[in-house]
Amino acid sequence: MADIDSLLQQFALRRAAGYLELGELLLEGDEPVAPSARRVFERAVAELAGLPAEVRDSPGVSLLQGMAFRSLGRWEEALEPLARTVAAEPGRVEAWLGLGWCLKRLGRLSDAIAALEAGLAAAPERPILCYNLACYHSLAGNVSAAVEQLGRAIALDDRYRDMTGTETDFDPIRSDPRFVAAVQVTA
Repeated sequence: MADIDSLLQQFALRRAAGYLELGELLLEGDEPVAPSARRVFERAVAELAGLPAEVRDSPGVSLLQGMAFRSLGRWEEALEPLARTVAAEPGRVEAWLGLGWCLKRLGRLSDAIAALEAGLAAAPERPILCYNLACYHSLAGNVSAAVEQLGRAIALDDRYRDMTGTETDFDPIRSDPRFVAAVQVTA
């Protein structure tokens, strides 16, 4: 019977992960979650809620749960499972990014910055963490820190330079000479 339960749990996890992936395809940037995407994300939450607590609390399932709540805009609910994930597996970059995303949207920008700094300490040399940390520092008015992290992101992966042109998080510092120098391409 334990084998059947385990198999059913694996199917539920696959369905939940599939719902999350499908829902992400239905999202359009920072637009509100469309009803079709909302239904898909809610199915993921329901699949995960049906699992036993010891399975739900595992890092991988906690990550799925946190990402589903994040995608639904249920940012406060996303914090606990995402925090469980990074506590158990500090190298899970997507969990750190999810934490930062939710904290930012909850108006807790300094906590979002602290989360991404902890993420970088756990998973150094990850340009996406540097880039997002640069965005949050920009929004907080920390120009030097924003430029430093943006420079790290670009040094690790030059594609991040191109992303700065449309990233509204950099609007507060866009005209600062340090920012301009950081994003200029040198021949």
